[in-house]
Amino acid sequence: MKEILLNAHAKINLSLEITGRRENGYHDIDSVMQGVSLYDLIKVSDSSDGRFIASCRGVDMYLRSEAEGMPYDESNLAIKGLKAVINAIEDELPAEVTVEIDKRLPVAAGIAGGSGNAAAAMLGLNAITGSRLSLDELMRIGTAVGADVPFSLAMNAYRNRDRLCELDGLAAATDSARARGIGEVLESVLPVRRFVILANPGISVSTKEVYEAIDSEDRVPVYDLFFNRMEEYTLEQYPEARQLKEMMSTIGADEVLMSGSGPTIVAYFRNESERDKGFERLCAEMKSGWRAWKCSTGEGQ
Repeated sequence: MKEILLNAHAKINLSLEITGRRENGYHDIDSVMQGVSLYDLIKVSDSSDGRFIASCRGVDMYLRSEAEGMPYDESNLAIKGLKAVINAIEDELPAEVTVEIDKRLPVAAGIAGGSGNAAAAMLGLNAITGSRLSLDELMRIGTAVGADVPFSLAMNAYRNRDRLCELDGLAAATDSARARGIGEVLESVLPVRRFVILANPGISVSTKEVYEAIDSEDRVPVYDLFFNRMEEYTLEQYPEARQLKEMMSTIGADEVLMSGSGPTIVAYFRNESERDKGFERLCAEMKSGWRAWKCSTGEGQ
């Protein structure tokens, strides 16, 4: 049996502006994204060790996980990622493939946890089948899997580079990028190195709902770091997220910003010891259902 274990890192948005809406419903963005040191664990193997989900070109796909709140069908982004790779590889494929997800990140939290799972599944299946697709090819087909998947591929390839040595184009992998288009146009940028606290109020936010609300607004574009176009709507409509940001704004952070469509809030610190003090203060005031993590971002090139 061939298998590979990869870390599926989350991402955060250090900036996020919505620049337009396409006829197909996708939105154009301009966003600075970075990986963080928090991750799910993804194992991909040519086995049938899990729940049968579907077949694609004669390959039976299985999903194994104990996570709650995650879809266990073909809508799962990791399964969609497997299908994309299976459809892109023209020659011999394994008869079975299993993706096992050890879910450590919150679901529907605005940190691309599902997209990171998809990216790791794609990188893993490509690796155990001989790395026949380049990183650029994976990113191109990943666009159809999800808007955050191209960056998640580039970032997770970078952060798992010691396990993906045979991947063509690995030198172009990046942990920090400016994403435009629907997220598929990536430009590597200098990392913004910070010690951070991620906190989640234990609720889910509908990205579709937030986009629809923004579509109805007249707005002047803002492209500054630590600005998130989606934040105003989410904090207004989800009191738990607003309360969490208000709390995190009192713990001494240099910046506090929601990531993606939320509800995860990120506090940024230049100093690790100040981050640790802020984390202690936050934990002392945490409400039931809130979760918080210490981590870092801006690993660099």
